[in-house]
Amino acid sequence: MSRNRYVGDYRIVERLDGKGRVRSESEYIGKRYGYEADGVTVRRGRAIATACCALGWAAYLMALLPQSTATRTVYTSLPFIFQAIPLALTTGTAFSLWTAKPPFEHRHADRLQNRAPAGTFFMMALAVTALIGEAVNLMRGLALTGGDGLFCLGAAVIFVCGFMGHRQWKRLKCSVNDAF
Repeated sequence: MSRNRYVGDYRIVERLDGKGRVRSESEYIGKRYGYEADGVTVRRGRAIATACCALGWAAYLMALLPQSTATRTVYTSLPFIFQAIPLALTTGTAFSLWTAKPPFEHRHADRLQNRAPAGTFFMMALAVTALIGEAVNLMRGLALTGGDGLFCLGAAVIFVCGFMGHRQWKRLKCSVNDAF
């Protein structure tokens, strides 16, 4: 279904090349989108979103590298391991902010409007889930190590990065811009 989502935004154009062969190319005919905010807000939001993603990846690796009770407990480590999925989706969108210039196609505007805020929300949710699992480990009386402290610190940093990123993505809204 996702593959067919933007099919109506394109049409097939057939042209003759220099050798008389028919070449089929797709041409974008959909609406053009632009940022609702001004240029300064967009630049600041782009820089903060990218920095949050980079810091989130550093905290993710910092939390998983040392051996700890949290990384050996399934209900704690599994949500944290799945943290890579929303972090990767958000990072890809953050890096596309640096390469894509307005006017945007519908698929790019959708990525900014829907994928990035959802990714940051799930970053926060999975980090809180991992922290709750670590609290359960603490209540069960399991032996906690220094790696558990790094795990909790990494999860807290990812939560803060998700929160800050979510605020930035809400500022980088796109709307239909007929001026292009």
